[in-house]
Amino acid sequence: MYPQLLKNVKVEDKAAVTGNARVQAEKERISTDLGEDGRILLRESGTEPVIRVMVEAKTEQIARQVAENLVNVIKML
Repeated sequence: MYPQLLKNVKVEDKAAVTGNARVQAEKERISTDLGEDGRILLRESGTEPVIRVMVEAKTEQIARQVAENLVNVIKML
């Protein structure tokens, strides 16, 4: 079991964020970097204007750093 971190990011348009090429590229880069030592999940909330970013990584520090990187990319849109 790896530490898990969940971040909620308020957005105007959930579909625009999850379909954004830059967000998808960052998610893929992170997934490649984590390899077998973690995973990342990006999904739209069904009830709120929120994107949920969930990261599992070998350490809590790595999970926090990875999640913050993706959150920052989302907030720049």
